[in-house]
Amino acid sequence: MNPKAPIEWLPAISILAAGLVFGAVLVWRFVFSASRAAAKTVPTVPADVRDLAGKTDVLIAQLRELEDTAVKRTPEQLARERYALELEAAHTLLALEKTGAGAAPPAAPIAAVIKPAAPAPDRASLRGFLWGVGSAMGGVLLVLLVYQSAKPREPGGSVTGELPATAEQAPSADGEEAEIKAALARDPNDAEARLALAHLYIDRQNWMGVWTETGKVLERAPGNPRALAYQSLVRMAMGQVDVGVNLLKKAIASDPDMPEAYAWLALGYVRLGRTRDADTTIASASKRFPDRAEDFRRYLAEAKENEPAVARASTASGKDPHATVPTPGEGPAPRAASGGRRVSGVVDLDPSLRSALSPSAVLFVFARPANGGEGPPVAAKRLAANFPASFELSEADSMMGQPFPDRLLIEARLDSDGDPTTRPPTDPKARLEGVKVGATGLRLILRRP
Repeated sequence: MNPKAPIEWLPAISILAAGLVFGAVLVWRFVFSASRAAAKTVPTVPADVRDLAGKTDVLIAQLRELEDTAVKRTPEQLARERYALELEAAHTLLALEKTGAGAAPPAAPIAAVIKPAAPAPDRASLRGFLWGVGSAMGGVLLVLLVYQSAKPREPGGSVTGELPATAEQAPSADGEEAEIKAALARDPNDAEARLALAHLYIDRQNWMGVWTETGKVLERAPGNPRALAYQSLVRMAMGQVDVGVNLLKKAIASDPDMPEAYAWLALGYVRLGRTRDADTTIASASKRFPDRAEDFRRYLAEAKENEPAVARASTASGKDPHATVPTPGEGPAPRAASGGRRVSGVVDLDPSLRSALSPSAVLFVFARPANGGEGPPVAAKRLAANFPASFELSEADSMMGQPFPDRLLIEARLDSDGDPTTRPPTDPKARLEGVKVGATGLRLILRRP
C-alpha cells in the first residue's frame, strides 16, 4: 500500500449515510405509530352534550355572581333574576340528563360532567423511544468505527494495524542507548551491556566510545572475544591494521562462532594486501556459516574494490603514531620514542572536593584544537583519579592518527561514573586555552562549575 495515496472516503461516507437514514426511518415509524395509537384512545363527545354542559357552567357562574352583586338590587329584582336563572339551569340539566351524559352537581365543572375513558398504557410510545435511542447510538458507533478505519496512517505505521516488523519501526538508536546506559547505571560491571553499547557505537563510528566500553570489559576479562573483535576495528581506524588482524585472530580462536569477526579479518587482510589470506578467511567463514556464504562473498568483493587505496595510504605514512597505545588487559605497551609532538603537566583537585571524591571516579584529559569549541578531541587519555595526577598527551593518543595542531585546548574532567559519553554538570572541570604543542609543566585545578 502506497502511504501517499489519497484516502478513499466514499465507501465510509456511504455506510455512514445508510446507517443514519435507517435509524431515522425507524424513529419516524415507531413515533408515528405511537401517535396514531394514542389518538385512537381519545374519546369523542357529541357537540350537543358539550354545548349543554357549557351552558350549565355559565348559568351556575351567573348564580354565584348574582349573590355577590345582591346589594345592587332590590329584593324583588334579586328574587326575579334568581328564579329565572334557576329555572333555565334546571331545564338545561334536564336536557343534559336526557342525552345520557349524566348530570353534575350544581357547582361541578364541565370536566367532571364529561369524563373521558382512561387510555390504556401506551407501550408503543416507549418502544418507539427505545428504538430511536438505540438507532442513534448505533449511528454514533458507526461514525467512530468509520473514523478509526479511515484516518490517515501515521508515518512508519502498520498498514493492517498489526505489530510492525520492519527496521524503520524498531526502537530508535537513542532509545536503545538510553536503555543500555540505564542498565549500566544499575550494574556498572555488566559486560554484556557494555558490549551492546560498543556495538551501537560501531554503527555510529564513535571509535572513542567503542574504545572506552571495550576497554572496561577487557580490564575485567582480558580474553573476551567480542571485546577483542570490537577493539580490532578501533585499531584499524587508527591505522594499526596489523594489530587489528592479530586481535581478530585471538577473538576467532577463542570464539569461532562470530561471523562478523571473519568478515573484519578478511577486511584487514585486504588492507594489508594479503588477498590470498582474505580469500581463505571467507572460504572458512562460508563453510562454517553456509547460510551466509553469499553475503561473505559479496562483502569480500566490495572490500577488494574499495580498500586497496586505504592500504596504500596507511603504509605510505611511514610512521605509526599509535604504536605505544596498549590494548586494555594485555599489559603496558613499550614507551614512546623520544621526540614527537606532545604536551604534559599535572592535574590536581580543589581541596574542598577531596572529601566527596567517589571511588568510581575517573580522570579524563582531552586535547582539542584551540578555539575549536566542543568538537571531537584530537587526543584523549583515561587516568586513575589519584591526585595530583601527571599526564602526557602525544600523537600516540590520537584516536584517528591525525597530527597535533600548533595550538591546543587542554581540558581535564573528573567523571563521577567513569563514562566519557555522559557529562553531568556537577563534574569538576579545568581547561587551558591556547597551549603550544611541546609545552610541559602545565597545571590544571579541577573545580565545579
